[in-house]
Amino acid sequence: MKKHPEHCSLLQFNILNNQIGVEHFSTTRQGGVSKGPFSSLNMGNYSDDCSIDIYENRQILSRMWYMDISDFIIPHQTHSSNVLVINEAFINASPSDKIEVLYGVDASITHLRNIFLCVTTADCVPILLYDKELQIVAAIHAGWKGIVNGVIENTVTKMKEVYNTNPSHIVAAIGPSISQKNYEVGDELIAKFNKSGFDLSSVTFENKQTNKWHIDLKLVSRNELVRLGVEPNQIETSTLCTYDESEFFFSARRQTIVSGRMLSGIKLLD
Repeated sequence: MKKHPEHCSLLQFNILNNQIGVEHFSTTRQGGVSKGPFSSLNMGNYSDDCSIDIYENRQILSRMWYMDISDFIIPHQTHSSNVLVINEAFINASPSDKIEVLYGVDASITHLRNIFLCVTTADCVPILLYDKELQIVAAIHAGWKGIVNGVIENTVTKMKEVYNTNPSHIVAAIGPSISQKNYEVGDELIAKFNKSGFDLSSVTFENKQTNKWHIDLKLVSRNELVRLGVEPNQIETSTLCTYDESEFFFSARRQTIVSGRMLSGIKLLD
């Protein structure tokens, strides 16, 4: 990843920058108006941050792209495996209907142009997908619960069902999230992954001093994309850790409940 050439508070992926017809971003915590633990570019509505500041932060982002804030589709995520197709019916719906439809959504896909599909994260994994052949985009919020329940598989499957996407044509970007060394989990979480059929042999290690496991959610996500047919050389994974890089990122594990959220988004160009 690297900084956006014009907006230093945004990050971009090399692999998506090399594609024609698509634009994307991942915010940092810098460049906004929020204060205290939410300083400063908090994009998450569902926190104790001032709603006016959150709205202004989103306006700052929309002005960077010369777009209206309504063109950023931001679900109310609940760590589900639900995938929403953003189509003309959604775009034409009333604001209140959109809010209702977006509740409990953790991934979205679309063929429509000039709208950003977005996800908010603080340690979970943001994943952006681009079908370079059929011009389809997707955004996924992949926490452990969503991954275990199949949010990545459901998204790729929905792209295949609705748009006839061939997974080998997908370009994938896996964004900043908590690193393996900082993501300590118990036996019960490992059991959930095992029960869902995940091979954890290459993505976990056990700390013998603490008797706790450490899991690499970014690598789990990458392996899942490869299993679903995405070519390994068409996946870029950020090495940035939201827990360690406190100057640049919010972290729910580091900050507990008083954490802001970053926003990642992808859109098709005209």
